[in-house]
Amino acid sequence: MSSFARIISRSRVPLLLAVGVFFSLVAIAQVALNYRLLTSYILDADASVNREKPTLLVFEQADEFGKAFKPDDTGKRPTPINFTKETAIGIVIPPTSKPPKLSVSRVFVQDSVLTVRYIRLKDTTVINHPLPAVVQPMLLLAIPKQTVLKTRLIENGKVVQTITTKQKDS
Repeated sequence: MSSFARIISRSRVPLLLAVGVFFSLVAIAQVALNYRLLTSYILDADASVNREKPTLLVFEQADEFGKAFKPDDTGKRPTPINFTKETAIGIVIPPTSKPPKLSVSRVFVQDSVLTVRYIRLKDTTVINHPLPAVVQPMLLLAIPKQTVLKTRLIENGKVVQTITTKQKDS
């Protein structure tokens, strides 16, 4: 056997291993998404949310969003949403007189699954002095439009809800 044939036969396994590792890293890659918080909206009383645990709402059209959220009456202009380029995501927490602080940790897509991670912290200023009325804490954000199979909501590292995307008939 020539020396060239020996080099090829010896490097075949490491080469195949390197190619396999490269493609596995590409397959598990997470694509972080930019998001922006939407302000000056309130939850509509008729919105379909679970009153016992956090609820994830995903809106791709303005009329669906309008059924669940209304502009608040504080006089501030609500943040506009361009539904041709963006998707609106709502996270609604059960009603409480001691609302927590909510902040988005990370929004990313991996293997056709959109994941929204958020952090829920106790608000120490409200713990000792609860609000006189019950409020419904929520987070609203807009992300670039994505084609995903599932959307997953993660609160403080724990999966709270998973929604399967409805397929559109063409």
